[in-house]
Amino acid sequence: MKKLLVLFCMAMVSTSFVFSRGSTDVEKAQMSNSDKTLVLIPKTTSSQFWVNIYNGAKAAAKELGYKEVKFQGPSSGADVTTQINIFNDVLTSKPDGIMIAVTDQKALKKPIEDAIAKGAAVITVNSGINSEVVKAHVATDNYLAGSMAADTLAKLIGEKGTVIDIGVDPTSETGRAREDGFRDQIKKQYPKIKVLPVQFAYGDVAKAMNITSDMLTGNPDVVGIYAAQDAGGTGAAQILRQRDMKGKIKLVSFDASPDEFSLFMEGFMDALIVQDPYNQGYMGVYALHEVMSGSVTKSKFIETPVKIITKQNLAKKDVYSLLITDANIKKILDKAGITGE
Repeated sequence: MKKLLVLFCMAMVSTSFVFSRGSTDVEKAQMSNSDKTLVLIPKTTSSQFWVNIYNGAKAAAKELGYKEVKFQGPSSGADVTTQINIFNDVLTSKPDGIMIAVTDQKALKKPIEDAIAKGAAVITVNSGINSEVVKAHVATDNYLAGSMAADTLAKLIGEKGTVIDIGVDPTSETGRAREDGFRDQIKKQYPKIKVLPVQFAYGDVAKAMNITSDMLTGNPDVVGIYAAQDAGGTGAAQILRQRDMKGKIKLVSFDASPDEFSLFMEGFMDALIVQDPYNQGYMGVYALHEVMSGSVTKSKFIETPVKIITKQNLAKKDVYSLLITDANIKKILDKAGITGE
């Protein structure tokens, strides 16, 4: 989707009542939405990242008075066919609005456009399709985030050496953008870094472990690893722990699932490129609400920025506040005695 309108925070969403909590408009919305159902279709239901998006969606739906938000998706992020079938089944049940994180931007394009043409209220969250028909897309600027990951890893390895690249998948908008952002930045700025051919983990920790093990065995000169998704980072870090390689190979990964964050705290990861999944779900419901009301006339991209997290900035208030939206990560921070400054 073209980025026709970038909104960096919730206060910038165009409909004024959206963030006026407690206002007359919100109270009216709560009354009119009490019998309405929304559905969130994630890439997979088996990752805490998507559960955090769901938690944000439920919070916003409660504020707006919706009856419920259902959470229906495939068990694997690589299962495009199942996601298409779920999307079609959800349409048959006729919910009032749908948010979907697209697993394959080509395969889902026609089903989504056809549904909207027939009157369904559908927006995309986290990963979308290239279509002006979709009136709202809530996500990270994944290309920019990929380039930030490149800069971060380059500094950690002294701007030279061989790097393993564990990608998300070859078909989603998110996966392609993170891959392109990372590789383009390395190519432009760091000529002494060699990035090995990308290997896709498809959100599968076991697959990421196998990739990392095989790549390390076949490339003993590796000095760094880039993982474009939490499963990739978690799998890679587990192999580094198994091989007693803490600190010997630098690892930069996206997101912050509890398992991944534990490995980060143990020192098997050096930096995390952290999105705000809770806010993606939260803002997604408000954006969907606008679309359902008919007030959105132009396609808009609502950006949720990322933060680069290291051991050095964990206690900063903005970083801490982002991390503790996941209750399990808050427990890890509490155990370590880390509180927001």
